[in-house]
Amino acid sequence: MNFVPYAIPFFILAILVEFVYARMTGRYPYRLNDTVSSLTMGTVSRLMGVVRLGLTAFLFEWLIDGRTLLIISTESALAWIAAFILYDLCYYFSHRYGHEWRILWAAHVAHHQSEEFNLSTALRQTSTGYLNAIFYVPLYLIGFPAEMLIAVGSLNLIYQFWVHTEHVRRIGFLEYILVTPSNHRVHHAKNPCYIDRNYGGVFILWDRLFGTFEDERENEPCVYGITEQLNSFNPVWANVHVYLQGFKDMAAATHWKDKMLLWFKGPGFKPEGTDQEPHDWQAPKFDPEVTLLVKRYTFVHFWLMVIATFVVLGFQHAISPLELYLLAGLCLAGFCSLGWLLEGKRYAFPFEAARMIGSGLVASVVLSQAAVAIAGLVVSLVVVSLGVLFFGKKQMTLEQA
Repeated sequence: MNFVPYAIPFFILAILVEFVYARMTGRYPYRLNDTVSSLTMGTVSRLMGVVRLGLTAFLFEWLIDGRTLLIISTESALAWIAAFILYDLCYYFSHRYGHEWRILWAAHVAHHQSEEFNLSTALRQTSTGYLNAIFYVPLYLIGFPAEMLIAVGSLNLIYQFWVHTEHVRRIGFLEYILVTPSNHRVHHAKNPCYIDRNYGGVFILWDRLFGTFEDERENEPCVYGITEQLNSFNPVWANVHVYLQGFKDMAAATHWKDKMLLWFKGPGFKPEGTDQEPHDWQAPKFDPEVTLLVKRYTFVHFWLMVIATFVVLGFQHAISPLELYLLAGLCLAGFCSLGWLLEGKRYAFPFEAARMIGSGLVASVVLSQAAVAIAGLVVSLVVVSLGVLFFGKKQMTLEQA
């Protein structure tokens, strides 16, 4: 059983509580554009990979059927404990190579792009992380059932949510055993002394055992994000930019060996022939100025888009694949449009207006009777969006791009 969908309401509630606390104390405040970007990435990840965890697990179980070392029962409490611990060990190596191999970093980078560190950062997830599943094959070969690994895998992910905060500093002796906010802040920092450290999901013991642990230093505040800044709130670009840069480097690399091996070296590897300019890890945060109207519009419309996305997911078995792909595409286009608005792009307004008109047409012409509720929701979005955009167009101060 995958517990993550059931935890989502509690995630949102916890984010709201942290936001209110941050406003009251004035410590580690949320930034609208960064938060919306992180939550957008999480929503798009659910949209693009809603069946990924279960599909991967049952595929591996089918391939390995009859070839396992043991027959493990889901009735055994000891088996559940062993599965939980061993899953975290596999996660450690999956996570570690997700930083050390560019082919895996291309997917995992999405989680590290936020330049803030709060609970919303935990929900910033990739939509392309399929290859890491290979690290869990040993668990299937041992004989752990797919449903057991899905359950412990989702619990592992749920645990990792709470460690994405700056409001919890140190928690005593548990710092030596568990992944905590302190040692996970180190993992998200781009300071040279912190890069590629603290990979554990639940247990920090693996890092201490394999030599990848680094303690948070009082005299070295964490600077968050990636060394080569994303400078975008577009979820599509956030998911593909490392892949595209990798192909660009392949074309530019002088030696054929480097062209092939660069995918299995760290993201900082720069073969001869490629751009050798170092990146400034202390560069100012990407924080374009936009009007208050734009901020209010994107905030309200973001939550409307989240609702629309989860309604689409709820209807995925009641509509045809073509309708599902069209609706998913419209949701994705909506999130991209909001990202461009937050970036202050000149073309954001006409794109948003065209997108909403297109959404209304799709809702009224393409959708089947099974999706009437979705059509009604989309029409409501059209009315709200065009109204706000029409009355606020003159107030928008958008940079030339």
